[in-house]
Amino acid sequence: MNRLDQVIEMVQRGLYVYPIVPNGKQPIKDYSYLKATQDIALIKRWFMDEPNINIGLNLAKSNLIIVDIDNHNNDLQAPLQSLSNLGYNLPSDYVERTKSGGLHFYYRCSDGIPATRKTKFIDGVDLLSDFVVTSPSTNYKILNGATLDDIPQTPNWIIKALDNRAMPTDKMQDNPTPYRRYYTGYLIDEIVNGVDAGNRNNWIASIFGKLLRAGASPKNAYSLLQLINDNYVQPPLPAKELDNVAESILKRFINE
Repeated sequence: MNRLDQVIEMVQRGLYVYPIVPNGKQPIKDYSYLKATQDIALIKRWFMDEPNINIGLNLAKSNLIIVDIDNHNNDLQAPLQSLSNLGYNLPSDYVERTKSGGLHFYYRCSDGIPATRKTKFIDGVDLLSDFVVTSPSTNYKILNGATLDDIPQTPNWIIKALDNRAMPTDKMQDNPTPYRRYYTGYLIDEIVNGVDAGNRNNWIASIFGKLLRAGASPKNAYSLLQLINDNYVQPPLPAKELDNVAESILKRFINE
């Protein structure tokens, strides 16, 4: 089965897809995971324009959740063992090996869940329900001949974690704050809530300005801004665009 046929089968099984640049992770111009579709005619046009596109999934619309096991240190066993030590199991027969050598464990979520992600749930483990690059993209491979029928229901601990009702330990659960809240707390909430493609530049500009007004040095504020862009902006701004926004706000801040 060629790549186009595989994608058509995916959408016929209820998944929502969007086009990604060949061998990359960035959406093709004018697309994002928010524009993921099941329009087969449109998908065929993507492949006519560029037969080697990679494919992304809108996980929330597809009712899927992924546990992403990083391979940054060429050690997949360490994060898997850490999960096991905490009592978090990964019962899935549908696993993909990623371009970097990591693993994506796929799960179904019949009740649906908002598009979000929890990066660094523990070291080397991210939880995704917003978007992901998927097979049949280049260098993404489904292991052990699994099919979409092999994707199991999501374990409760994953749903709770993505819904911010639990963290790796119960001591870190969110509770209503019984004390007076301050500016920094509201700013942290605003950052963690993040932003999608619709208002990224203005949101990034606002956050950077607030960090500077809170008293952070420009260097530290920009370092934090890079982390915010990587983790709470979907999809992240390209590095050059992020620099332009930061420089513009810094000049305005200096001239105030």
